Amino acid sequence: MKLRTAVTAAALALAAPLPATAQSVGILLDRCASVARDYFNAPSAQTNMRYNGARVDGTETIGGEIYLRGRAPYIACAFTRPGLRQTEFFVDGQDQSGFLRASSGGGGGGAGQTDTVRVQFPAGTSGTELSDNLAPGASRRYVLGAGDGQFLYVRVAPWSGSLDYQIFNPDGSFLLDMVPSRQEYRGQLWQDGDHVVEVINRTNRTVSYNVIFGID
Repeated sequence: MKLRTAVTAAALALAAPLPATAQSVGILLDRCASVARDYFNAPSAQTNMRYNGARVDGTETIGGEIYLRGRAPYIACAFTRPGLRQTEFFVDGQDQSGFLRASSGGGGGGAGQTDTVRVQFPAGTSGTELSDNLAPGASRRYVLGAGDGQFLYVRVAPWSGSLDYQIFNPDGSFLLDMVPSRQEYRGQLWQDGDHVVEVINRTNRTVSYNVIFGID
């Protein structure tokens, strides 16, 4: 009996996830905070991330707040072994893990990457139309300077397939939560500064599209 108990205990010890080191926990805290800042387009926002321990399967979990102007959404991240790759991302209990695929990597618009384009209107006009394409899982952030009280118009028109988009205020809060491209946006702004229209390809194929912007 004692031998069987010892063998069972040894097997459980081998199956149990290894505890996270202080160094790896620090890395995960930083990575979760970085994703939160990217999500809200708030690179200088302060965060308070905490290590919540490992699940039975070894997944490491992080939770905490990001401090935006007037609110502090709760962020939850999960990282799977081996390699501690981030697989889950929640904002105030809502699953936003699709953002990880859209924002992974950087620049170039390749699969799973995101890049940024500053929109300039031709002289003497109040709008412009751009043509572009997005690889599977990629996103593109269009930055438009606008002022409090002005009206913003956005239309995303895929040539085929489907896209989604969302709009951020200058402080990183949502002006418009993610919507399908078939839904146009026209609304009045209440902040001064750079507004971000992020177009996202959540399909498994490259999508070509036109995007139209107007500011009155």
